[in-house]
Amino acid sequence: MGRFDISPEVAAEYRQKFRDTVQPHVDEEVLAVGTFRTTGSGSKYAISKTQAGALVYGATSLLGHKRAGGLPGQFLLAVTPAAVRAFKYRMKRNGVAVKEEVAAWDRDGLTVETKRLQTTTRVTLTTGGGDELVVDQDGMGDNPWADDVVRELRGW
Repeated sequence: MGRFDISPEVAAEYRQKFRDTVQPHVDEEVLAVGTFRTTGSGSKYAISKTQAGALVYGATSLLGHKRAGGLPGQFLLAVTPAAVRAFKYRMKRNGVAVKEEVAAWDRDGLTVETKRLQTTTRVTLTTGGGDELVVDQDGMGDNPWADDVVRELRGW
């Protein structure tokens, strides 16, 4: 599914599919779910096209993985009233399959900042304890599900 032009109908359909798929894995209401990835996708693409080498590609991947707190390359962020939870997932022909929860953070004291980049939006989550998680919205261009997560975390 491309993310350049997402109709409101498709956005609503997948918004519901994401929530319905995550809900059995949490014990409170799921307010928003969106697709995210570690940072560095654009750099890794450029490295692969210019054939800069596996070492540079690996270092870029490692840096993105570290900035994202060890999360997998692609993941779902689900917002509940008390927490933000990260899940491994894979897209299927008719929706999404959630694998397992890989991290969770209390919403109490959590702050969110966004920065619009050329092809995505970078999201920085800072916990009440000062830990920082830097991730990008998945895909190029429009990602209404990740936007839902950011809106929910900001409280608007």
